[in-house]
Amino acid sequence: MEQIEDFFRRFEQLNDIGVSLSSERELPRLLEKILSAAKQITHADAGTLYLLSEDQRQLCFEIVCNDTLAINIGGTFGPPDPALFPPLPLYRPDGSRNDNMVAAYAALAGVTINIADAYEAEGFDFYGTRQFDAKTGYRSQSFLTVPM
Repeated sequence: MEQIEDFFRRFEQLNDIGVSLSSERELPRLLEKILSAAKQITHADAGTLYLLSEDQRQLCFEIVCNDTLAINIGGTFGPPDPALFPPLPLYRPDGSRNDNMVAAYAALAGVTINIADAYEAEGFDFYGTRQFDAKTGYRSQSFLTVPM
């Protein structure tokens, strides 16, 4: 019975996002709703939403939130400080794709990536994640990266 209730709760959240897509006029508020619903649906402790830069060469942090660390930056409060959250390059200096960063790869390839444990994953560079964890005492684990 609890699984059915959870399913309907998730369905209602998706329906709310669908309504917001057609009715919400403020992009920051819409993005907050999308990230909040995604976190609730996946039972995630944290989430990040990036926007593509105007030159389409970087992913810029738009919203960063982490329940455990009580971090809620961006969205309707303006984008996160680029000095603290620098943009992720989609391309290397030689012009090749930056396929080592999971968010860049997902954006460029247009695929969803699900990683069970960033500390054990192969093929992606989680250096920034490890730096964040070392500074905050947090332990990032799974990553679900979905291009929109």
